[in-house]
Amino acid sequence: MNLYKIAKGYRRHLQDCEDIIPGLQPAGAGWIMMAELYIASLENREMSVSGVCVSAGVPSTTGLRYLDMLTGVGMVVRMPDENDRRRSWIRLTDAGLRAVELVLTGFAKTIDETRGDGSR
Repeated sequence: MNLYKIAKGYRRHLQDCEDIIPGLQPAGAGWIMMAELYIASLENREMSVSGVCVSAGVPSTTGLRYLDMLTGVGMVVRMPDENDRRRSWIRLTDAGLRAVELVLTGFAKTIDETRGDGSR
């Protein structure tokens, strides 16, 4: 395993994340929230705003700040809960789904590029 190549690939991957959604720290809570929403979409699960914050391990104030930013750039959409007006559902938009898939594809490519290299 070539850790140098992995480190360089990871750094490139983090920069790619920053290029996809400027201002969202690549290894930060915002991307963790995006990943949680992506997983929920594939599992056909609804996520509440508070549920996204909890699953990403961030305080509500931090999570709300990220969700506001992501809403502003068209990555997520909020929908009121028809049964409970105190709750909102959050989900990725098509652009948000594509952004997460782009990041995951880039990360998988970085890993694939380092496989089979026996050097350290």
